[in-house]
Amino acid sequence: MVYRTFKAIAPLALLLVAAACGGKTPEPETPVDEGASKTVETPPPPPKCESLDEKCAATKETSAKVKSAKIAFQPAEKWTYAQGEAQTIAQASEEGAIVVFGSYTPDKDAKKDAAAREAALAELIKTTAVTLPKGYKVNWKKPDNTQEVNGVKLNVWTAAGSERAKKKGTLLVLQAPLKDGEPALLGLGFAADDDEAGMGAVSKAIESIKAE
Repeated sequence: MVYRTFKAIAPLALLLVAAACGGKTPEPETPVDEGASKTVETPPPPPKCESLDEKCAATKETSAKVKSAKIAFQPAEKWTYAQGEAQTIAQASEEGAIVVFGSYTPDKDAKKDAAAREAALAELIKTTAVTLPKGYKVNWKKPDNTQEVNGVKLNVWTAAGSERAKKKGTLLVLQAPLKDGEPALLGLGFAADDDEAGMGAVSKAIESIKAE
């Protein structure tokens, strides 16, 4: 009889324990899905490389576009470059070798054409922060050299004794007529006299110019 009584009261004992704990049986815990709690972060879009502040570094595959002149060129590997609306610049550093390309709109009127070209040149010089030799003027009617690269006929002028960041070197001034009715190319390239690597990089950038 004792055995049966014990068996009969055993379920009641369990109920009493449950009542003492709050009167409710504990609910099973829902497993937490750790993966669901993690937010998937979208990677930021690649830089547009429209400003030097973006610090875009050129690679072997980089083709920098000159939007205003509808040409492209290859900056030297690891050079910082920026593709603006009016100008595209590539430089080894803020004080090192540099190339910058822009454009101007030719005019049948000789005075207007010269004014447009000089204004565009002044903007390019401002961008490069290069100081021309005292009294230097580009003789637009007589280039120092001509060169054809990938079908683009370049007129080239050299301004030896130019200066950037207190380092003297040679500034190359480039001009090329493109398609009729289209803006003409105008560009600059500078490297210090003791910067052979910079000279080579500037030359290669110029030789890579292609019309789009």
